[in-house]
Amino acid sequence: MNRIIVMAKNEVGVIADISRALADEGINIESISAEGLDEKGVITLVADNDDGALRVLTHAGFKTVSDESLVLRLKDEPGALAKVAERFKNAGVNIQSLHIVDRRNGHAIVALSADDRAKAETLVDGASIV
Repeated sequence: MNRIIVMAKNEVGVIADISRALADEGINIESISAEGLDEKGVITLVADNDDGALRVLTHAGFKTVSDESLVLRLKDEPGALAKVAERFKNAGVNIQSLHIVDRRNGHAIVALSADDRAKAETLVDGASIV
């Protein structure tokens, strides 16, 4: 799964502009989160056409980056994320970003990117990789 991270001004209408640009090209947003940080905003999204979404948003004037996320299915219980994070810490792998995408039926879907993707994959149970 590729996440797209959009850096924009923290102002009225940014989410409307992003979602309209994607909708006009027939691109569906599968998940989105936004955080305002003073004058700047960070919007993280996953779309059904990540290459097209990246192209559309860049063309619309947004500063964008994309990363390939490691997607995990964890039990939705206290400590499940802590166990994974501690394995990364002990192996010296930095979690650069993390997003809880969904929670249902006793499980959480977590998307994360790390500074060493190959090593990160060895640190999680293969059955938990989505």
